[in-house]
Amino acid sequence: MLSLLISLLPVAFAGTMSAVPASVTIIILLSPTAHRGAWWFLTGSVAGTLLLVGAAAAGLRFLPGPEGPEGPERNATLAVGGLVVAASVIAYGIYVLSTPRTTDSAALTRVRTRVGSARPWEYVALGLALALRPKAILLSLTAGTLIGLQGLEPVASIVVVLAYVLIAQAEILVPIVLRIRRPERADAVLKNLDAWLQRHSGTITGVTLLVAGLFIAWVSVGRF
Repeated sequence: MLSLLISLLPVAFAGTMSAVPASVTIIILLSPTAHRGAWWFLTGSVAGTLLLVGAAAAGLRFLPGPEGPEGPERNATLAVGGLVVAASVIAYGIYVLSTPRTTDSAALTRVRTRVGSARPWEYVALGLALALRPKAILLSLTAGTLIGLQGLEPVASIVVVLAYVLIAQAEILVPIVLRIRRPERADAVLKNLDAWLQRHSGTITGVTLLVAGLFIAWVSVGRF
């Protein structure tokens, strides 16, 4: 199980390098409703990621096969599914690396205008929406695929899914913890962190996606 968690780190790291959720978190933390809004936003993001990763892992873990739960035909089916996911991850990684980095300034502007008066359910909905972006969906399905391909027992699978989700939410958790522990320095640090992510997140995400895709392909081939 520990080796699986280590293999999931590149995928989780790719998720934490996403500038949009981090920027939204920082906007919320710099608002008058900082702590309340940030925790509700985190709740929505965790729920969305947990749903996707858990569904992908369970779908592969309990995929029926004509020759039993670990029969050769089932292994071949799992391998093909894993290779399809690997190809998608690698293709998206190449796309990220080859596309000029842009920021969704219009969306962030809308968040800034609403953040002061937003209700709890709106923060939750925002977290869910960002967890369901194409990139976030791909990373969650990638993590779920890696977990499902291992054929772990249900309890072990649940532990790994929860651990992955916790790590993948670092882009939201870290700014929140920083604001709680260092409120006197938080504003300047958060603004610098946001600027750094805007500059480098695309390159780091693209590279980690390529690594994760190659690893999934290697694991999948081993199922044949």
